[in-house]
Amino acid sequence: MITISPNTSSSNSRVMNESGGIVIPSTVSPDNAQADAPLSTRNAGTTTVSILARQLSDAAQRAETPVGQKNADSLEPITDEQYFANKAQHDAETPTANDPELLARARQATGFLNGHDSNPFKGLGRDQLNLIARDNGGAFTVNERRVAWETVQSMAPSGVSYPEPVPINGRETFISRMFHNGEPPVALPPATFENGTQNRNDFLTLDDRALISDMYAYAHSEGADLRHVDRLVYALADYRYFSDGRQLISNNGYYVDEYWTTFDFKPEDATIASRILSSSALGSSRIDPGFVKHILDPGIGVYSHLGGIPFLERMVKKFSSEGADQPPLGSEYVTFNYAKAADHIVTTTHKDIKLPPSEALFEVVNGVWNLTEYGKAAGYVLDVANRRVYKPEEPASVPTHPVSNVNGPDGEASNKTFLDALGETRDPPQAHWIWPGHLFKLMKNFKP
Repeated sequence: MITISPNTSSSNSRVMNESGGIVIPSTVSPDNAQADAPLSTRNAGTTTVSILARQLSDAAQRAETPVGQKNADSLEPITDEQYFANKAQHDAETPTANDPELLARARQATGFLNGHDSNPFKGLGRDQLNLIARDNGGAFTVNERRVAWETVQSMAPSGVSYPEPVPINGRETFISRMFHNGEPPVALPPATFENGTQNRNDFLTLDDRALISDMYAYAHSEGADLRHVDRLVYALADYRYFSDGRQLISNNGYYVDEYWTTFDFKPEDATIASRILSSSALGSSRIDPGFVKHILDPGIGVYSHLGGIPFLERMVKKFSSEGADQPPLGSEYVTFNYAKAADHIVTTTHKDIKLPPSEALFEVVNGVWNLTEYGKAAGYVLDVANRRVYKPEEPASVPTHPVSNVNGPDGEASNKTFLDALGETRDPPQAHWIWPGHLFKLMKNFKP
């Protein structure tokens, strides 16, 4: 069994590669922002090497291959545009060994790259991360290598220079990242029920697509993570899909725990937003000014463009008449960190604005119907069997009306019926036509 101590390194563990020496494993060096993760466990005097430690040891041995026999582009599969073109394939990749720990780590790496899991290599030093990123022996999945490479980039100390990135075709990058299988024609808004599942990027105009292609090429030439451009593209595509934002309602507040609560940009982002809207570059920028104003409205952008305002400012200025005077993108764009609401949104609870009391008569919780307190107080009854809420009414009292006195003003009430009254008028006719027999008498006595 191979035993690796996290605190020592032998002379055989130092290897050379294109970027310099790699030591496995190493103590915490001044360049490392994090301490090495434990690679072994000690139990009753016996050291058991973890799976990751064995993988790193094997990777170190492969790295000792003479330079002339190595693949000079060991990082290419995880850094060039083909990585994103084959992203679905990389996300589905599983380790060659059917080990639960390896499977879990591969899933975690994919989740980290997609923004919903933690870094599986958090705590490893630069040398160990470089071994993982550059190892093409199959011990690590492509996404695991990508995670290791991104982590190394985030640890890069100031003053370290890297080789200039190879220029890319911005149009091809745009198509591979946003459409995957070829560029479709421009779709026409508005947003409807029928096109609700359609790719929002289909609604980008031809001018949008040309601009975005140039953005990808520029960001790549500056060494920036292209996901900064992705985030901007997604926001612009939504804007086009919803009829240039006209189908959306600006609203940055709602009731939380009975009190009106509003959400706004953090002061830093609010300052940048104000600077963009008042800048002279906005008028000549290739980015649609209507979109810029739309996305910088807190009622829209506070939710849909979280964390993207600083990069938006750089793009507005770069792709304007003032673009030639703009400084290069800073090191803060080398990596992409998924924004957290707590870092970018100010939440304000207005205690002076309280939700009016509910006037709902009933509520359904987990399929169970119940009267609300308001419904009970108002006297409503719940018919559970028929799922009907009603208010029982008082029994209707039969109104009494005075009986007409057909006998004159003697004050005595008459017990006769209405027909009797008709048959006994003051001046009775010769024949009463009320009864059926009268009709026959009329016919018998009729003389033309």
